[in-house]
Amino acid sequence: MPRLNPANLRAISLLCILLPVTVQAAKTDSVVLINGNEVTGEVKSLEFGALRYSTDSMGTVSIDWEDIVSVTSDQALQIELTDGKRYFGSLLRADKDYTVRVRTADQEYAFAAQQVVRITPIETSDRFLERLDGSFSFGLQTQKSSKVTTSNLAADISYRTRIYLVGLRLNSSVTNQPGLPATARQGVNLNYQRFRPNRWFADWFTSWEKNDELGVDNRLAVGGAFGRYITQTNKSQFSLTGGAQVAQTSFSGEDASTREAEGRIEIRYLRRNLLPETSLTFTSTIFPLLEDLSQYRAQSDLSLKRELFEDFFLDLGVGYSYTSDPPTGGASSDYIATTSIGYSF
Repeated sequence: MPRLNPANLRAISLLCILLPVTVQAAKTDSVVLINGNEVTGEVKSLEFGALRYSTDSMGTVSIDWEDIVSVTSDQALQIELTDGKRYFGSLLRADKDYTVRVRTADQEYAFAAQQVVRITPIETSDRFLERLDGSFSFGLQTQKSSKVTTSNLAADISYRTRIYLVGLRLNSSVTNQPGLPATARQGVNLNYQRFRPNRWFADWFTSWEKNDELGVDNRLAVGGAFGRYITQTNKSQFSLTGGAQVAQTSFSGEDASTREAEGRIEIRYLRRNLLPETSLTFTSTIFPLLEDLSQYRAQSDLSLKRELFEDFFLDLGVGYSYTSDPPTGGASSDYIATTSIGYSF
């Protein structure tokens, strides 16, 4: 029997190591479009009616879910339906157009494509960056007559897996006027959302805010809540959340700092369109004081984003804050309107 020299043996060993990596990296998923074209690539995700699909020739593209006749994939995927049910498996070629056929570990299922609202590859360490979703925006407004300058900065970043979502939101608006101290309206929110069956979820959160107009110098809150996605489709999502938090507040005036237990009721509506790429987000949160429900705070925000060109968007936002018991020297309400240019990823 011929003997292999050490150099050949090392080469064969290296080939055996690299071959599985090469096979794994190959794009073997298939998408058939409404015009009959079949595109080979890799399914990255499906959310709000847009399938993110990686191809060798075009890079990663977004395809309107309604333009897809069928999709197949050997990947381990999570498929979520409008009713909140989740299935784990691969996608097979369906017998009918606009049908998704799922093969799980022990059974096969077929659904109308319009019932599928989310497809998520099962998480692996090399997909961390692919799971990040977010945007940054910045705006600057100046009035020549009064020399008032207002700068706006916002960021929204989320990381989603098949069982949880981590979100970070930041906003800052600072107004400068000659001869007067700068005024700021700022906030940071961090939340961890754990998905439950039938569109239910548990939410844990912490937040920090500052609002000079309302006389709030510093407010730190931490709490938890339960919620449910009342409706979720390929175009929109509506959720309702109820819980409680503890808030430590210090004021810019003479009022003493407070530590209070508050309720937290939030409604959130999100709608996205792919062509043109537009998103509308409305959030309204009420914080009733648990020891006296007649006292409460409220915060509402509305944001409209419209893509200008690839990954860059125009953001129009309106925010309104209210407190039924303002501190000494503080206003009971405050509002802000912003126009910003941003980048999404």
